[in-house]
This record gives sequence, structure tokens and C-alpha cells, in this order.
Amino acid sequence: MRRTRNFAAALSLILLALASFNASANWQGTFMYYDEEGALVGSWTAGCGAADGRWGIATDHKVFIQGCRDAS
Repeated sequence: MRRTRNFAAALSLILLALASFNASANWQGTFMYYDEEGALVGSWTAGCGAADGRWGIATDHKVFIQGCRDAS
């Protein structure tokens, strides 16, 4: 009984760690902000190290592009 409880606790911790890693890995990308006419007016990149940053203005019309671009 005690072994089963210890195994279940260890498994729970492993699953929690994996879920946390996956959640942080999925938050890498760029929000692209557009005006009412569809023109690009700003962006915000997060989770991509040196490429992180913002420019322009933030609007309600936005698209999220997951992943980081190569620094070329």
C-alpha cells in the first residue's frame, strides 16, 4: 500500500513537471497587430530570447504565430 502511494505521488509530480514544461514551451511566438483596414501596425515577440520585444501599437485585431524565427 505504501509503495503504491509513493509511486502515485512520484508519477503525479512527473506529470505536473511535464505539463509545466509543455505550457512554457508553447508560449513562444509573436502576436501581430493589425488595424481595421488589415495593415500591420505592431507586433510583440515573447519567449524567443534575443528576439523578444515590441514595436508599434497593440490592437484588438491580432494573430498569434507560434514558434521563434531563425536569427538569420
